[in-house]
Amino acid sequence: MKRFFCAAFLTLISLSFSPASAQQREKPLPALSCTADTTTMSQDDSLHLTVSLENRGSSDFYIYHALEWGWAGIGYTLTNERGDVARPRELIVPLPPPPVNDKSKLVGLAPGYFYGTRLAFDLSHYVLSPGVYYVEISYRSNYRTESGLGLPILTFDDGEFKCDKIQIQVRPN
Repeated sequence: MKRFFCAAFLTLISLSFSPASAQQREKPLPALSCTADTTTMSQDDSLHLTVSLENRGSSDFYIYHALEWGWAGIGYTLTNERGDVARPRELIVPLPPPPVNDKSKLVGLAPGYFYGTRLAFDLSHYVLSPGVYYVEISYRSNYRTESGLGLPILTFDDGEFKCDKIQIQVRPN
């Protein structure tokens, strides 16, 4: 009887540590959304956007707490109605990325929760003619998989997430 319990115990232990039962990281399922406060403006106005990232998956993930243009993950494309990318008046260089070794700079998103910010998109930085334009906002984490700090962090390898394009009407100044 003792042998039976020992054999059963050892079998349970070996099954619990087998590679088949090891938990793998579930792929995060973020959804990016963006809205604008107005869609008609002059060439020198700023478009005020509300950008949010929602966790539509079934497990938690972490993101960098600052949602900002450039290094903090938020990107954009501004195109005219023919699909041509609008040219900036001068090169726009974002600030360098934050240090990746500080867990206090991360925000956890449980399933069903979202995190967002309001951003200004300054149209005066671009050479625009009156007409219809489209703004497409994207999010991509700058963290590498190996920089996860032991957390299920959204990484660069998880890909880029885009929201629906926002149509704006640019009128003459």
